Amino acid sequence: MSEIRFTEGNLIILYSIHKNSSLQLPNHILERIEHCNRLYQIILKSKPDSNKTIILIVAEPHYSELIKKELINRQINEEIIIIDSDSNKVSQTFDNLKELLKKRINPPVVYFVGSVWLKDVFDSIVKSEFKEYKIQFEGALDHRPVIEVEHDKSLETPRKGKEHFKQAIKNKAFDMLLNYIFPEDRK
Repeated sequence: MSEIRFTEGNLIILYSIHKNSSLQLPNHILERIEHCNRLYQIILKSKPDSNKTIILIVAEPHYSELIKKELINRQINEEIIIIDSDSNKVSQTFDNLKELLKKRINPPVVYFVGSVWLKDVFDSIVKSEFKEYKIQFEGALDHRPVIEVEHDKSLETPRKGKEHFKQAIKNKAFDMLLNYIFPEDRK
């Protein structure tokens, strides 16, 4: 099925998986929470189905409760907050999302809130598996040192879906055509 479905409601995925042994929320997660809050306020003011908005927190069990408290402190209703502590990666989050979306006749508009460096991972998954859904990336700034970000990036390698391989085949065919037209061994 390749057509876009009519949407009903909004789902904000607050992706908060991180490698930290602290008992407090790190600054980059607080930045994502703030971004999520701003997005929620925009949805409330601008969308007619804003009353059907759900916030899904993807985090470890300990941190998910801290994040939930932080959202409640920012005047977000506790009843619209759901916690997913089973997912450990972006790909697992989207696998769970796929099961949720299949159950709905009219799926929600999905907003994925994560660090800006997760965009490549997000694109590789969404382009290949979620064409018929409205899914939008919302990147929050990440002010951590480059070493920490690079470590987290290595844990979240992008999937190589059909789109990647189609593009690779097109590039190879184009290179072969150019090599045929303009051979390098001409003198």
